[in-house]
This record gives sequence, structure tokens and C-alpha cells, in this order.
Amino acid sequence: MVMNVVSLAVKILQSGGVVALPTETVYGLAASMRSETAVRKVFQIKGRPLLDPLIVHMLDYTWISEYAHTDDLKVDVKALADAFWPGPLTIVLRKKSIVPAIVTAGLDFVAIRCPAHEIFRKILRAIRVPLAAPSANPFGYLSPTTAQHVRDGLGDRVPLIVDGGPCNVGVESTILDVTADVPRILRPGAIPTSDIAGVLGVTVMDYSPSTGPAAAPGQLKQHYSPNTRLILVESAEDLSSLIGSAPPEDVAFVYLKRPTEQVHERNIFWLSDGGDYRAVARGLFEMLQTLDKSGYNTIYCQKAGQDGLGITINDRLTRAAAKFVP
Repeated sequence: MVMNVVSLAVKILQSGGVVALPTETVYGLAASMRSETAVRKVFQIKGRPLLDPLIVHMLDYTWISEYAHTDDLKVDVKALADAFWPGPLTIVLRKKSIVPAIVTAGLDFVAIRCPAHEIFRKILRAIRVPLAAPSANPFGYLSPTTAQHVRDGLGDRVPLIVDGGPCNVGVESTILDVTADVPRILRPGAIPTSDIAGVLGVTVMDYSPSTGPAAAPGQLKQHYSPNTRLILVESAEDLSSLIGSAPPEDVAFVYLKRPTEQVHERNIFWLSDGGDYRAVARGLFEMLQTLDKSGYNTIYCQKAGQDGLGITINDRLTRAAAKFVP
């Protein structure tokens, strides 16, 4: 069954079509990187502006040399690949001319990663061509972490949606620029900065909004947004204070960790039982997708701490809520 779906996906991709594929982070809308016509379809289906570059997905490190320059770098890219690939790390390198300008928004840099999901990897093995793939959702909306999210968002605009089950990471990859003298995070993601610095043995500049150029997807101030108004609160205590003794029925309240009281209320939710940020990240977009379709007027959500994956969680929440900030 899986091989039949893989064969169909490869056939569509080779003919210049677009398919939605599972990755360990979120579902992606994929096209052959070598087909400018196919890549343009990705932008059209998503409603994505052409100035927002795409991530190129490859099978393994050996593919890089054909598409990007790795000479004269200050860091060991092979060490990064050995440590984090396949997995949720995207590396920005100087591109070679074989990479179409539409993929990189006309920039001289290309963002590359090797996905870990076995279905995506089977397709890459079969097609032997890198796939350009942003998240498989309408531009600016919540990222999809199940095939149903893709169906709900894009419907019949995509000829094939490959169901690989729920994504086991649940937030997008970390994007690392290694082209400068000091490597820097352009988008916080599933891999913390400290882990990357530990592998490289050098200082890595952590993410800040001022260090996010157009070379990195997902850098808009307003992004990953639900249609339902989303308001962030600093702590579990602040959230409990808002709830009070009689929470309004048209408002949803989301804790990071299962609260010790008030769990009987039908509009109180939590993203993990024990507060593990990996569980929170895995369920974040799934929770927001569900609540956005549940008829609530407002969603209040607790923020994470500014450490490790908490930085990534807060980044996604802050961008998602920016749409509703006056």
C-alpha cells in the first residue's frame, strides 16, 4: 500500500505536479526543485508570495555538493549532517546555479535539510531529485501536522495528499545560516541552539528578529495564525486568574501542563501532562487547529519559558497571535 502511494507520488512529481507529504516536523507541499513550473504551482496553491524562499529537501549529505557550496566555510557542515540529519535542521548555504531562482526568492543562498520521515525518504530515493517544500497550508495559517489538516486547508487544490500519520515533532525545523563568520539561527525550531553549538564547538548566534533575513522561511511577524482570536498569557497562574470560578463557554483556555484544578471544564485544555516541551511542541499546532474549528470566540494560551524548545514554542505563539494585536 505504501509503495503504491510512493509510486503515485513519484509519478506526479516527475510530471511536474505537486503532492503533500509528511515529514517529522509538519506536512509539506512538495514539487521537484528542478521544475520551475512545478515550484510555481506550490506558491499558487498556498497563496505564498514569491519573495518567501522555500526549503529544499534532500536524501542525505552527499547530495549537497551538486546544489550548494561548502568550501571556505568557518564551520564543519558534515559534522552538522552527521549529528542532525535526517532530522529537523535546515542549513543555509551559498547556492549553485542549478538551483532555480524561484526556489530561493532570487537570493544567492539555499536552505537545505534532510527529512527523517520514511515516506518522504522513499520518495526522494525513487525520484533522485531534491524537492522544494514549504508547509502544506494556506499561507499564513497554522501549520498542518496531520493529513486531515492539509485536506481542510487546501482541499482539492492538491492532487495527492500522502497520509503518514501525525508528525512526531510538530514544529518546523531550526534554520541555521553557516555562510557568515559566526553561524546564526534564522528561525528557532526543533533543535535548540545549544545542541548545535555543542556539535560545532563554536559560538552560535541565537535567534532574534533582527537576524532573520529573507533567506529564511517563516520570518514574517504575523504567521502560523488561526482564524480565532489568540491571546497569550505569561504563566499558568495568569491563565487561572483569567478563568476564575465560572469561565465563559465561548472562550478556550490552554495550559502547557495539565492543571491541578478546573480540569472538569469543557473549555480548558493542556498540551502535556507533565510540562515536557517536546510534548508541548508536538501538540501545539494540532491543538490550535482543533480549537480553531470548535466555534470559540477567543483562545487564551499560556506562553513557555525562554529556554530550549520554549524559545521555539513562544516564537510560533507570538507570530500566531500577532494578527490579533492592535
